[in-house]
Formats: sequence, structure tokens, C-alpha cells
Amino acid sequence: MATIALTRTDRNSVNGAILLTWEALGDADSGAPFALPFAADITVQAIGTFGSATVRLQGSNDGVNWHAMTQKGGTTTLGLTSAGVHSVNENPAYIRPATVGGTGTDVDVIVAIHARYAKVSY
Repeated sequence: MATIALTRTDRNSVNGAILLTWEALGDADSGAPFALPFAADITVQAIGTFGSATVRLQGSNDGVNWHAMTQKGGTTTLGLTSAGVHSVNENPAYIRPATVGGTGTDVDVIVAIHARYAKVSY
């Protein structure tokens, strides 16, 4: 169970999106957390060798207690068991990927974060 470092690509290089990449998540690994700087649309992509593992995007508001996020438009927990791309419903303070189960897992997780700006004041 390792904590995998993330690489961040800033908004100026990807048409306004922040890209986060965690490379080579293995069996039962989690990614280093990222604090979301604003309300955002979050889309996760996973690629690589899954080795029967499930990749989940987790959210937390305190950075300590983590919970699986749900697929956009429903209540089903987001769980990728093969390469794919999905958006999520929640917009927590922190996000990270995590692998559950599997053997011989080597998965890269890429998250695109697109800022959502409200036109009304708080």
C-alpha cells in the first residue's frame, strides 16, 4: 500500500483544465491527495494493467476520511475495472484515486478538472 505522487499540468497548457496524473498505481495503492481550488467538473480516466483491480476516485472534506465518489447522473459508485473515462457527481475539498483488490496492477489515473464559475455572489 503505497501513496503515489501526482504530477500537475496547469490550466495554461490544456485549454483551461488542470490535469492531474498519478502513474503506476499498484495493488491497494492510493494517490497523493489534491485540494480542489474551486468548484469544478471532474473527469477521471484510468489506463493500464488492471490485474482484476478496481480503480476508484475518492473524495474527502477533511483530507483524512475518504469515500468513493459516484458516477455523474446516478448513485452508482465509480469503479473502473478496465480502461475508461467517467465524470463524477461530487465536488469535495480533496480528491485522490485508489485501487482496490487485484494482483499485478499497474494503472495510470488522469483527472481533468474544469473550473465551474458561478455568476451570482455568495
